[in-house]
Amino acid sequence: MEPRYHAELIHTALGPYLALDDRCIIIRANIMQDFFGPIGHPEYHFDGSRFAEGVLYIKSQREKAVAAVVEEGNRKAALQAFGRLLHACHDFYAHSNWVRLWVAAHGGIDECDPEETPICEDPLSVPELRSGKGSVFWHIVYRLPFVGRSIKRLYLPPDSHEAMNLDHPGRGPLFAYAMAAARKHTIAEFALLLQALHAAGGDEAVARFTARAPERFYALMLKKQGGFA
Repeated sequence: MEPRYHAELIHTALGPYLALDDRCIIIRANIMQDFFGPIGHPEYHFDGSRFAEGVLYIKSQREKAVAAVVEEGNRKAALQAFGRLLHACHDFYAHSNWVRLWVAAHGGIDECDPEETPICEDPLSVPELRSGKGSVFWHIVYRLPFVGRSIKRLYLPPDSHEAMNLDHPGRGPLFAYAMAAARKHTIAEFALLLQALHAAGGDEAVARFTARAPERFYALMLKKQGGFA
């Protein structure tokens, strides 16, 4: 997903809960995943159908965020871990065929509202789930001046990231469905993190991470939320 849309999702979903400065820390860590993670870390983006690895990566970043608050008192590190977690979460919907599967199962685009798109609570339980194979080489080739588009028309494997992604509106109407699901999942992951913080450090940990009174988040923490376990 392009950086502007990661940022949009974070501002829209977390605006009611976190201050602007905090959201900016989350966004910077989120976007940096595209600079540090394209080579050798498909789990950062749920590429290559690495769903099990992606689930574990999200869990590991949630655990780092909790440890940063409860054990280290390092709020910024917790916000950064949360940003990295959300990058993977967003890319799941932009890089996999989850949205296509859901729309197809519900009668096609004419019968579906993007806002009804659910989050995927357990990627490992969806046998048909796939995501595109990333390639830095082809990413560069397809963007070469004058010849890149022609090469892309001649050679574009259907299981490649370039063929499957929903990274921006130019990829078609399914982009709106990916954004809706990613926004819902951002809130769900926030709730899961607050639950984990509360379990590890009580109200103090929640207040330290959010810089706000914990009572503000009780309803969110208690509400049943989906998310990568």
